[in-house]
Amino acid sequence: MTTRAVEEGAQCEPPRSAHGNIDFSFLPKALVEKCKPFIIRYHELNGFSSLPDILWHPETHKFIEADSTLKQLFKKSTSSRGAKKANEGLVLIATLILSTEILAIGLAGWATRYPAARKKARALLAEYVPSSRARLTERYLYPQIDRSRAVLRVLAPSML
Repeated sequence: MTTRAVEEGAQCEPPRSAHGNIDFSFLPKALVEKCKPFIIRYHELNGFSSLPDILWHPETHKFIEADSTLKQLFKKSTSSRGAKKANEGLVLIATLILSTEILAIGLAGWATRYPAARKKARALLAEYVPSSRARLTERYLYPQIDRSRAVLRVLAPSML
């Protein structure tokens, strides 16, 4: 096996931190920042009470369970008495997963702009979401994209 083949194989491994958790540092900060308002807006209109159910879907929950920090945040958020604190934790989890999905499927040009990060995102989804269905992208973005293609311009990476 050539060195290049070994390097390419290593890039397809799900990113892990020193503690064995998923390392989300590969996600572009701008993408994460652009995804959060979509989730918040959706739940402001439809209620935050549906957010734990959305994240409880078996494949999405498997993704959460793979990372002890996300798992702990989910547990803490769903058992919190304060709605604001609970919603903040759940929105963070949904934002990380939505950002990973967008990067993996290449929506709005993110995969072209960050090809190495796309490989990592695809590896994560391949391991934890085997149906290859971007459930959060379908829920939070596709209804808005169907109404107006301007959403893609809002979501697209800015040119530096």
